[in-house]
Amino acid sequence: MSNTPSNQHETSGIQEIELSEMQAHTPVGPNLLGGNLGLLNGLKVTLSVVVGDVTTTLGELLSLKESSVLKIDRQVDYPVDVMVNGSVVARGQLVVVDDNFGVRVTEIAATAQS
Repeated sequence: MSNTPSNQHETSGIQEIELSEMQAHTPVGPNLLGGNLGLLNGLKVTLSVVVGDVTTTLGELLSLKESSVLKIDRQVDYPVDVMVNGSVVARGQLVVVDDNFGVRVTEIAATAQS
C-alpha cells in the first residue's frame, strides 16, 4: 500500500519550472503574413446560413411533434445571413441549385458583425 494520499496523482517525470517575467518591448520585424494573404487561400472554413431565429419556451419546445410549425422571426423577402464563426460576413437570397439550397450573395459586410 502506498503512503501517497488518494487525492494526489503520481508526478514522476514532471518538473516545475520558473518563468522569468517578460519585459515589454515594441515588436519588430515583418507582420505574421507579411501582407501575403494568399497564404490563407487553402485554409478551410465552414460557412453557416441563418434563415432566422425562434424564441420559445422550454415547454413549447418539448411539446413539438412531427408536422409542428415554428414561425421564424424574418419575413419571406428578408435576406439570410451568411456567417463565419458567429459573425455575419454577407447576406443573400435563398435559391435552389440542382436539388440543394444555395445562397445568392446580395451584400458583403463592410466589417464582420456578430
